[in-house]
Amino acid sequence: MGMPAHRATSHTVLDSVALGYQPVWNRARQLAAVRLQVQTPHPEAVDAAHLLEVLGSDWPAAAPVLIVALATPTLLQQALHCEPVQNTWLEVPAALFETPEDMARLAVAARRGHRLLRMGDLAEVRGEVIAPLDVRSLLRLSAEEALEVLQSCGPAAGAAGRVLLPGQIYAGVADRGLAACCLDEAGAWGLLGWPDEDVLHAHRHQPMACAADVIEQSLQAIDDDSSLEHLERVVRQDPVLVYRILSLVNSAAYGLRHEIESLRHALMMLGLTSLGRWLREQQPGSDSSPELHPVRYAMVMRSRLAQHLLEPGAEDNLRAEMYLTALFSQLDRLLHQPLPSLLGRLPLPGRLFDAVLRQDGPYHALLDVAQAQGEPDLLHRLPAVCARHGMSLEHANRGLIRMLATSRDHAAKRSERLL
Repeated sequence: MGMPAHRATSHTVLDSVALGYQPVWNRARQLAAVRLQVQTPHPEAVDAAHLLEVLGSDWPAAAPVLIVALATPTLLQQALHCEPVQNTWLEVPAALFETPEDMARLAVAARRGHRLLRMGDLAEVRGEVIAPLDVRSLLRLSAEEALEVLQSCGPAAGAAGRVLLPGQIYAGVADRGLAACCLDEAGAWGLLGWPDEDVLHAHRHQPMACAADVIEQSLQAIDDDSSLEHLERVVRQDPVLVYRILSLVNSAAYGLRHEIESLRHALMMLGLTSLGRWLREQQPGSDSSPELHPVRYAMVMRSRLAQHLLEPGAEDNLRAEMYLTALFSQLDRLLHQPLPSLLGRLPLPGRLFDAVLRQDGPYHALLDVAQAQGEPDLLHRLPAVCARHGMSLEHANRGLIRMLATSRDHAAKRSERLL
C-alpha cells in the first residue's frame, strides 16, 4: 500500500549520513533558506564529493538556499575542494577564518565559486566592519546579548543595530519581540528557526482563525478555474482551514448520507461555488498576522516530509491521507484543544487515528522519522528510528531532499501528482 521502503541492500552515500533540516525565515516571514545538517554515523563511508553531487543533481534554482552544515572537519575540507552546487552555501566554523593557512584555503574555495557562511557566536564578531572574504555569518546570541537587543529595540531607542550586524542570520531567538527586532529594526537577513512557542503563547486566548493569505489564494484558484489538484495544494497550506472545511462538510447542515474523510472529497462535495461563498464569509475573521506564517509553514514542511517518506509509487489517495495525518498531528497547538477531542469530531481514516492518538500503525513510522529529521536535537536518533521502522537512511534522506527541493513552489500550478 505504498508504505516506507525496507532497508536497501546496496549502500550509497545517503545510507551513511543522517540529514536534518532547520528553516531560515526572512524579513517577510517567508522561507529564505534551509540549513541541512549532515551527521555521519559511518564517517568512513562518506565522501563529500558524492554527497554534493547528490544534492547538486536535484537542487533547482527556485528552491530555497541550502546551507550545508557538515559534521566533521574532514568532510568540510573535502567539500571545499569540490565543485560548488548552485544555490548552496557551505557552513564554515568561525575558527577557520582566524589563521592565514585556513584563510588561504577558504579564499581558494571562494574563487572556485563556493558561497561560505561563517558560523560562530555574535561575541566573536561584534565591532567588525568588514567580514573576511565578505562572507555572511550565522551568529548565535547569548542570553545577555538577546536582552541587550531587546532593551535597545523600539521607536524610543532604535539602537539594535549597535548590537547586531545587519545582513546576517541569527540563531537562538526564542522571543517573538526579539525576532521582530532582529528582522525589522536590525536588518537581519534571516532567523534560523522561529520562536514558535512564544508566538503561540501570545495567541493562546482564542483558537487560531484561518490564514487570510491562504483564503485569498484559494479564492484566486477558484476564480482562475484551477484544477482540483491545484486547489487542494493551496488549501492544505493552512491546517486550520483544512480542519474547518472537513468540519463543515460533515456538519448536520449538509446531511450527507456518507461521511467525508478526505480533503479532496470534501472540496468535490462542496463544489467551487459553495466553497467560494464560504471562504468569503471567513475573510472578515481570518488571521493575517505575519508572525504566524512560519508556525503554519513549518507544519506544512513536516507534513510534506512525512508524505515524501512513502514509497515513490504510492497512490495519490495514500499520499493525501499521510499528509493529513501529519498535519492534524500538530493541530492541538493551533486550536488549543486536546487532539482526541479535535479529531473525534471528524470521520477520519483509522490509520490516522492510530498514528496520531496511539503512536501505532503504518503512518506512525513516517511521523517518527519526520520528527527526527525536523528537530536538530533529535537528529542523532535518526539511524535508530529508521532501523526500528525498517526504513533505510537513504530512503529517509531522499525523502527529505525531495521535500526541500520543492518547498517553495509546492502549491504552484502544475499537472504532476500531489507534492
